[in-house]
Amino acid sequence: MEFFTVHAGTFQSNDIGTDATERSHRATRIKMGETFYPSIRRLAVVRPFGVSSAASLPQTFSDWADFLPCNVVDRIDENNVEVDIFLSFSQTYEASPNALSSINTIIDKFNAKSTENEISWSKCFCNIFAIEANILADDDLYLPNQARRNMMWVNGPNRQFSAAMRSITGGDFGKYDAMFLMEGDCMPMKKYWLDSLLEEAEGSFLEHGPFAILGR
Repeated sequence: MEFFTVHAGTFQSNDIGTDATERSHRATRIKMGETFYPSIRRLAVVRPFGVSSAASLPQTFSDWADFLPCNVVDRIDENNVEVDIFLSFSQTYEASPNALSSINTIIDKFNAKSTENEISWSKCFCNIFAIEANILADDDLYLPNQARRNMMWVNGPNRQFSAAMRSITGGDFGKYDAMFLMEGDCMPMKKYWLDSLLEEAEGSFLEHGPFAILGR
C-alpha cells in the first residue's frame, strides 16, 4: 500500500528540518488554538481494477461493512479529512458492460442510507467518482509469468496508474493533498483502517516533513 503526495503546498522547502525544535515548529504551524488541522486536508482513495477483476469489485466494498473505514460516531467535524473514492478502470466503461455494472452497484451502495442495524461505509467518504484509463485491450497487459522476457508485462497497471494520477492532479475534481493507492489485493483486516492510515501519514509528516511516497 502506498500514500502519494500529489500537492505539496502546505509547507515551503525551508520548513523542513531534522532537529526536535524544527519539528516542533512544523507541528505548531498546523495547530490553531486548541484545534489540530492536519496537513492532509483532501485525500483521494484510488481503487484500480481491470477486466478480470471487474465482477468481484463490488464484493470488496461489501466487506467494508464488517470493517468500517472510519469511526463515524467519534469523528470531529472540523478536523475531518475530506476523502473521495476513485474507481479507476483500465479500459473504458463504454466497451465493458461488466465494469459499468460493477461501478453502478458500488455507487448505489454508496448512496444508500445507513440503517439502525448497519452504518454505511459511505459515511467515511464525501464523493465517489468513476474514472477510466482508456487503454486498448491489446495494451492492457499484466503478465507476471513473462516478467523476465517481456518488457511490456506490466504495461496495463503502469499506464493505469499514470492515468489515475493525471485525473487526480488535473484539477477537474479539485485539489488533493495526497492519494492512497488501494489495489485489489489490499484488503482491510480491522475496523477504522482509514483512520489508522491517516494517523500514520500525519505522524510521518510531523516527524520527518513532507513525503513523496509513504508505504511498505
